[in-house]
Amino acid sequence: MNRILYDFGGNAPTVVLTEDDKDQIKAAVKKRNASKFVKELGIGRTYFYGLLKQHHMELLRFAQICKVLDLKLLSQKDIDLFLTSVKERIS
Repeated sequence: MNRILYDFGGNAPTVVLTEDDKDQIKAAVKKRNASKFVKELGIGRTYFYGLLKQHHMELLRFAQICKVLDLKLLSQKDIDLFLTSVKERIS
């Protein structure tokens, strides 16, 4: 299954969030100061936890969260498929 969904009709690319993704993100946040973490992201705690209740998350927000938490939750295959699609649309 391709975990990155994209619609170039104006919608931002999104990631399908699995329960494992949510669990790993929550576990990584517990190891840090949650207030500092969300401040680093530039969002509020309530908004952050609301994101984790959704089935999809914008790709760039997901990437930002993973980078700050040092998590690698997308496969290289998912990333390559997405980048190939972007390249095809802009060339």
